[in-house]
Amino acid sequence: MISDGLTMKQLLLSEYYSEEKRFREITLLDEKDQHEYRQLLQILTELHEGSRKAANTLEKGKALENLVKFLLIKSSVFEVYENIRNTTNEIDELLVLNRLGKKFKEFMTLPGELYLSECKNYNKKIDVTWVGKFFTLLASNSSKIGILFSYHGLTGKDWNDAVGLTRKLFLLKEELKDRTYIIDINKDDFKKIEQGQSLLELIDSKMKALQLQTNFEIFLNQKHPAIIDKEKEK
Repeated sequence: MISDGLTMKQLLLSEYYSEEKRFREITLLDEKDQHEYRQLLQILTELHEGSRKAANTLEKGKALENLVKFLLIKSSVFEVYENIRNTTNEIDELLVLNRLGKKFKEFMTLPGELYLSECKNYNKKIDVTWVGKFFTLLASNSSKIGILFSYHGLTGKDWNDAVGLTRKLFLLKEELKDRTYIIDINKDDFKKIEQGQSLLELIDSKMKALQLQTNFEIFLNQKHPAIIDKEKEK
């Protein structure tokens, strides 16, 4: 036993979990960020469903890009490079782990250090064609993680249409380390973030869902640990 009554194992575990808690706090939107995020989400929602529904495509696209860029930057672990052109394609957002992201890599399930993100601004769900194109883009850039941000999400469910294609593409490789994750983030997920989830928690849960071929929401049953701690403090 050590002086404060903890065993060495308990002390080491407490230090480890304090680091994990620090990571979760850093990657969660704080009160100021939440306020700004709600404003950005309200603008996007109004353009699609509210009094400004007749807004043009360009305006909707800009609202989605502003929301996504805000979320990526406020996650604190990415350097975000926009509209990158390589020899064959243009990448909406290239995400690279920054120094903080590398420091906390053990608390993230993201393979590698380079990821691709695209914003698809449509008045309907994204179909298999765009999922297939995105997969090709990921393969040509040797990235295992691709995040598709849109308002309406992907067509289909389970093994059908665009949702089914993400599952089939994930299973193309035998080894887990070689598989490609195409993650759909849509208006339902934006709402979850408004309610307290973090973007990284959502990505992690959707990666687990692809691995286990199940519903990602079972991994979101519990509140974010940082939120629970804040509620206890009140």
